[in-house]
Amino acid sequence: MPIFQLLATLVVLLQVPKRSEAQIEGRQNHGLIGYGISMYDPMCASACTSVFPQTINCMGTGDSVDDESPSNQILATCEPYLESIAWCIHEHCGDGVEQEKLESWWLSNIPGQVPGQKAPKLTYKEALSLVSKKPTETIKNGATLTQAVSVPESSYANEYEQEKVYEKVETNHSKYGLIIFITGAIAPIFISSIRFLPIPSRLMVGINSYLIDPPLFGKRHAVPLFNTGLVPTRDQAIFIGYLLIINIVLSAVGYQTAKPGTLYPTPSYQITSYISNRLGVLSFANLPLLIFFSGRNTLLVWMTDWSRSTLLLIHRWIALISTIEASLHSVLYLVLVIWETDYDAKSQLAFWYWGIIAVVAMSLIFPFSVVKIRQIQYEAFLILHIFLAILAIVGSWYHIKYRYVDERGYETWLYMAMAIWGFDRGIRALRISRFGMKRAFVTEIDSRYLRVDIPHVKCQGHAYFHIPSLTWRSWESHPFSIIPQVIEDPPTTINSTTVIESGNRVENFRPASWEKKSNIISSSRMDHWINSKVETSALTLYIKRRQGIIALLASKANLMNGIPVVIEPYNERFFSFGGLPERTTEYPNTICFVGGVGITGVLPFLTKISTADDVHGKVKLYWASRSQALVDSIADQLGSQLTNIEMSVSIGQRYDIKAVLEAELGSEIGEGTTIVVCGPASMSDEVRYHVAAFGRSGINVRLAEKSFSW
Repeated sequence: MPIFQLLATLVVLLQVPKRSEAQIEGRQNHGLIGYGISMYDPMCASACTSVFPQTINCMGTGDSVDDESPSNQILATCEPYLESIAWCIHEHCGDGVEQEKLESWWLSNIPGQVPGQKAPKLTYKEALSLVSKKPTETIKNGATLTQAVSVPESSYANEYEQEKVYEKVETNHSKYGLIIFITGAIAPIFISSIRFLPIPSRLMVGINSYLIDPPLFGKRHAVPLFNTGLVPTRDQAIFIGYLLIINIVLSAVGYQTAKPGTLYPTPSYQITSYISNRLGVLSFANLPLLIFFSGRNTLLVWMTDWSRSTLLLIHRWIALISTIEASLHSVLYLVLVIWETDYDAKSQLAFWYWGIIAVVAMSLIFPFSVVKIRQIQYEAFLILHIFLAILAIVGSWYHIKYRYVDERGYETWLYMAMAIWGFDRGIRALRISRFGMKRAFVTEIDSRYLRVDIPHVKCQGHAYFHIPSLTWRSWESHPFSIIPQVIEDPPTTINSTTVIESGNRVENFRPASWEKKSNIISSSRMDHWINSKVETSALTLYIKRRQGIIALLASKANLMNGIPVVIEPYNERFFSFGGLPERTTEYPNTICFVGGVGITGVLPFLTKISTADDVHGKVKLYWASRSQALVDSIADQLGSQLTNIEMSVSIGQRYDIKAVLEAELGSEIGEGTTIVVCGPASMSDEVRYHVAAFGRSGINVRLAEKSFSW
């Protein structure tokens, strides 16, 4: 099913339920409780209607009336009832509330809150005028009203206190949800801003080596633990710890109890209900936050230096927190229903089973999102992820609509989540529209790697590629680092010093000739699309063969007319996504470890720093590859784009990272060195471990990792 059909399905499913199907009636409110929505205003009047027994008879109607039933509206024609409520309001509101406000409340709330309901038979002023003094008879459950009655003062006081406490606790639900969302969204921006402070490099090295770069425990970060999930780095763990702590704390504070009344029969029931509601609201508050962290176009991308991998890791932790809170909300509510001996009736209601659908959908996302499934069956993971996420939102939407209609404002959290998602998708559409449909020419390098050339495209950094001709899953895209090129006359000089190691053999290595490059870029397959005599922008990407859509891409190699592709570009000059740090006078030296096609992730970075005139220092590249053909294919880009860089290329053998770093860093006295790594997860973890160790030993180093792990 194309993404547009999925969206259309979501829109249809989110239609407001019919009033006759809802479990309670209510008018549409906007905002959150305590922030735009007042539950009882004025409370002195609201308590008067709440304190009346749930079952009363009114002379002239002949009906027994349950105040949770739509038939409750017949009380609007019962004069003794209206007179009783009017006197109660007069007695407890007095002159503290304006007459106009009381009349407005009377019209809207006597006897129910159904939109478009019939007006009461008497206005508040008319009903009050029929009662000359305080009624002497008090209301009793099941009694038949023949005249105005009063309510016991103790009962009214209990009801007023319960409503006051209930609204205060509900306001705390909203306040704490906002705290979680706002602090979770802006804290990364403030944390990331620390890099602009004039912190001495030596102090920063210590902070990086002890508190930021190492994994929380062990030596693994990029390599999954038990092929299930990633161990966060220590700085990631600190932020995740903050999210866990603030959710736990705000789930446990801000409660009050009132004496038993019509709302809650016992204090323990009251507290259990409050905690259940709090967990439900906090779960909802985390929904827009987790979508905020998953987007490609958010403030976190534009205003922080956090990598895409970091944002997605935190996204998964927030999703876990939200799911646990939703599950606990369901369990506690089940306890309350069993407590009421009302399970059979409640479990048949629409809000009940839609809530179950939402929680089950949220819970199923996790077993289908373990690293092994994402890596081996990414396409299956993606479609399941989208489907279950939509089902969770739809289930949550109906859970609220059937339970509260629009009265409580809980759906505001869902509006926020959908707005953030829609904004990200809108920006993606704008990015895609920049280039439109292009032709991609696939070349098979060897059994491991593919090369893809796309003419008439000018961008740098990385891009997401949609290949509609290979799959019906039009929403599916894959990120790749790109090599920007300009096809023109060949360069006249190459100043790089390049060495290649093949096993134990070391030989001089010369980049491939420009003629060879021209044959690749301007082959007969592309003659229809570019003119080699005119300067033309193009981009090249190298892809390691995998299952799924990449395997389908390999089947299109060497086609004369190429295949249509859609490009979603991201320029790392403006967007972090793992962008690498600038070369500075404090860190003039750069050592880069690259594995396989990871060279494409650092090539633009190396090109920039190799041509910089303002900072002088050494730049060394250590590139390990299993494929000689890959090295030969990329050699022309290395030769034509990199100057003043020492390169070592190892075919079929990994470098001893520790030995290389000892040799390179041992001669540095005081000068800072940036260690860049872009390659397999095991290589990244090894470099991370040794850089942190060197930093703890007092060597002035900093780590920059380039990855697209998800």
